Amino acid sequence: MRTTPLAAALGLAATLTIVPALTGAIPASAAGETCDGKTATIVVQPTTTYPTPWTVGTPGDDVIVGTEDRDRIDGGGGNDTICGLAGDDHLVGGVGNDRLFGGLDGEYSPDDDYWGDIIEPGPGDDHVDLGADLAAKDLWWGDSLYADQVSYANAPGPVSVDLSTLTATGEGTDTFAPTPAGHFAGIVGSPYDDVLTGGPADDQIHGAGGDDLITGGPGDDLLHGDLNRAPDKRNYDTSVPGDDVVEGGDGDDVVAGGHGADTLRGDDGDDYLVAAKDSGGTFLKGGDGDDDFLTAQDTMARGGAGDDSFDLGIGRGKKAEKSRTVVGGRGRDTVAFSSYVAGRNRYDMTIHVPKRRIDVGGGRFAKVSSTEEFVVEGNDGPGLIVFRGSDRPELFRLRWVMKAKVHASGRGGNDVLIGGYAADVLDGGPGRDRLDAGRGRDRCLRGEVLKGCERRR
Repeated sequence: MRTTPLAAALGLAATLTIVPALTGAIPASAAGETCDGKTATIVVQPTTTYPTPWTVGTPGDDVIVGTEDRDRIDGGGGNDTICGLAGDDHLVGGVGNDRLFGGLDGEYSPDDDYWGDIIEPGPGDDHVDLGADLAAKDLWWGDSLYADQVSYANAPGPVSVDLSTLTATGEGTDTFAPTPAGHFAGIVGSPYDDVLTGGPADDQIHGAGGDDLITGGPGDDLLHGDLNRAPDKRNYDTSVPGDDVVEGGDGDDVVAGGHGADTLRGDDGDDYLVAAKDSGGTFLKGGDGDDDFLTAQDTMARGGAGDDSFDLGIGRGKKAEKSRTVVGGRGRDTVAFSSYVAGRNRYDMTIHVPKRRIDVGGGRFAKVSSTEEFVVEGNDGPGLIVFRGSDRPELFRLRWVMKAKVHASGRGGNDVLIGGYAADVLDGGPGRDRLDAGRGRDRCLRGEVLKGCERRR
């Protein structure tokens, strides 16, 4: 059921005369403000109160103008026109054919993150202009971007939103102002089965609940099957399950699943595909380009063309989880995972390439095939890591592993075996092999290029 902020509590009989006392707004006739060429009937006044109080319109046709700071405006009934101006505003159209303008926003000064507007059109045939914010493009590495977004999180049924055609249906027929390529635009779906499609901009699309079909556009998109951020800290359920299909499209995309058995496709570009921890049955498929995968238990990941990397997502201190499956593609692919499970709880780990499996603590942890490089990383405790290669060229290495011992045998092929800090045993086998034992008192056998080897027989 749709909930409209404060409008229900105040009742549709609220009049303009009581709005200023509750929200800090004033009648605008004396202020000379306009919105979309119309004279404002309500002007929101600046406030130092946190969180920002809601400004609520009348049951009639309002023209509401916000401030240069964060505003929360609910038009209520009628055909309203609302301009949020600057700041990360939350605008709710309510019932009626509304025109909603987010305005241009800026960076949040303490940490330079960018927070965009949230616009909920509501029932009716609405027009939404998110605003092409230049400040959203001026971010440094490590800054967070929360793009302007049109939200249907409170819709009473499924919606279809297409930023390429600038239309949406489900709560009426909504239209959008275009967002240019290279800028950012966002969608939040409903709790139902939605169809959400990106446009030429760099899109941030969240499916929320339901079995959604989400498709990115030609930009560098962030696509999430569920809702990983409750906008404006409102009462949205971010854990509603759904079996989603999420496709990246062109561009370098982040394609993330949720709480159901999702299908994630990278398509073109260098994509990052992420399975949620409780996403049993999720299938991840890379496309052209060098893709990165973060898998979880009971998932299957398949690479495509390019040099792909698969993170098995082992959690610290955990023993056996349900197995996961990784199948590389035509490029030179890498499997990476943490050694915490091998060391912290004294569980041995075996990577057996000919048998296409990785065992942890005596049980199968993953099925792995068509991958050429294996990386174990993490600062751990005592334990044993065993690598058994095939007759193909392979690379095995430790990264930041302090105490786990390594017994690695390349067998056939021109292999590269790199140990860690403990007393390792490296055996290159047939082929021209490079053995780098690292620190510790190590033993190296059948290697043509040797480094850090105290014993060579």
